[in-house]
Amino acid sequence: MQDNKPLGITFVSENFSNSIDSFWIIIRPEILINPFDFISVENVQNTKTIGIVKELKRIYIDSETFSKNPYPSQMNLIMNTEEKMGDGLTVAKVEVIANLQFDRTQEIPSNASSLNKIPVKSKNWSINMPVQEGKPVTFATVEEVISSLGIPEMEHPIPAGVISMTNNAQIPIDLDVTYIFGPDTTHVNATGISGNMKTGYLLFLLQVLHQKLSEEGISIILFNTKEKDILYIDKERDEDYASEDKHILDILGLNLNPFNNVKYFLPRGKDGKPNSAHVPNKNYFTYSFELSDVYDRLELLFSSETTLDPQHNISSILNYIYEFWPNLSQGGTGKGIPNKITTWTDLINFNEYPEEIVTHKTTLLKFQGMIQKYRKPSTLFVDKKVTSRYLGKEIKKMKKNEVFVIDIAMLPTLDEQALVVGDVMKTINEMYSLGHVSIPDEGYGGGDAEIDDEKVGAKKPKYIVIFIDEINRFLPRGESGGSDVGISKSNRSAVAEELLKTLITGKSRHCILFSAQQFKSQIEPSINENTGLHVITKLGLSELSSNSYSMVDDTTKSVISKLHKGEFILVHPAFRHPIKIAIPKPAFKRP
Repeated sequence: MQDNKPLGITFVSENFSNSIDSFWIIIRPEILINPFDFISVENVQNTKTIGIVKELKRIYIDSETFSKNPYPSQMNLIMNTEEKMGDGLTVAKVEVIANLQFDRTQEIPSNASSLNKIPVKSKNWSINMPVQEGKPVTFATVEEVISSLGIPEMEHPIPAGVISMTNNAQIPIDLDVTYIFGPDTTHVNATGISGNMKTGYLLFLLQVLHQKLSEEGISIILFNTKEKDILYIDKERDEDYASEDKHILDILGLNLNPFNNVKYFLPRGKDGKPNSAHVPNKNYFTYSFELSDVYDRLELLFSSETTLDPQHNISSILNYIYEFWPNLSQGGTGKGIPNKITTWTDLINFNEYPEEIVTHKTTLLKFQGMIQKYRKPSTLFVDKKVTSRYLGKEIKKMKKNEVFVIDIAMLPTLDEQALVVGDVMKTINEMYSLGHVSIPDEGYGGGDAEIDDEKVGAKKPKYIVIFIDEINRFLPRGESGGSDVGISKSNRSAVAEELLKTLITGKSRHCILFSAQQFKSQIEPSINENTGLHVITKLGLSELSSNSYSMVDDTTKSVISKLHKGEFILVHPAFRHPIKIAIPKPAFKRP
């Protein structure tokens, strides 16, 4: 059973006043308490106020102040005369989370995990009365924490982690599926210095989603950006779960296994072999690009600086190729039959553009040189695929509950990595616009007339998640205008535009982005503006001082700078205050 002995009392003084948003408590000298602990105190009309500890400090209050306090008997319950006349007291500022009224006739179970299986009899009251002074304060019970966070009202809860309090209480935390996929909020972003498991948290949440939403249908696309980081997600971990990890899983009511239905797509290398840091034993395919695959999206291969360069109008050449495909041709044979442009080699040699398209010879030379730059050393751009596949076709055939891992880690240039990401994102956006993916409450409206809604709906996913680590590579913050000014629309790359389409339309589509990076200050502000769930691991105070972390108060920032590996701060509009949680180690093998 959880110990509910008083840990302190509420108080007020000239310098420490209580409000409807926060109040102060004096802590018993022998009690250990930390920021993010939940506490409970009785309030008016048989209610309880549940709060979260925000800051701790030592203060000195002279004996005259104590002699005038109206609650000497309560004070004596927590400290003796010698202690209260000592050098100082430990006090805590507590932020109000909720005011609750519980059904006292209900038996409160001692087992935290059983709370997921019974209705919680409590009511979250809209009482805005400050907590009175002299009230005994206890650590909040499991039921009180869960009720104050609104978890019992969630229709489709998704386990998201465990709150561990200083008194050893552990509370399972859920997120409603609408908190992740909309319409309430959408998208998830994780940030923190390297080695603090931010990617691990996103993969944990993806595992839970894959398990919990399998009946409705969820498909996941993961980009592997760091060597062989996520190329083992269908393999059992090498060692058994530690007892603490098993305990967390029990509290959350989870039995996690490695991802299933996984297909690995590895970039084509020399002689058609995979260009990858690790080649799985099975279920892997190589991918490459013929010109016919991407003729209509060649802008994805070029940076915005290249396509917008006024001296070399590269964009006019790209538009011309798109407009005249597949009838683009050059010269002719001895019989006067023109040669159609169908391959990368043909495109490099093609020079019969109209004068209004190529006004300067240097423009054509630059375009041909850039295509040659990618074509010559790369094995990704082929004139004819033999064993490799085109990712766009594979994405369109994706079935519910499948997991695609697309490896881009070993691609030699950022431009090639960006092409792969942009091509996949553009394919997904086109699938929604053409009605090839189910749109909530609208079926396949506006789609192809030949599609059988009932048959397709049985195979297509209701939810799609795209995971991109190091997203700052593809949606970086602008270089001009100061550290907190984003890229203007006119300067964004074509890849960035495709990512932003998903960010903006995710709520209505159930197609969301899981992204991660070390620092929010390095990414396009639109990511933060459109993200519902922020996951933060350890960061330095200099990084936290940027405007990118305006959703976090200064006291929480101080705690973030002191986090240990495996501790996470969740920031979500559904919770009045950021909460600190932990998760078990991955259920699959990590390199």
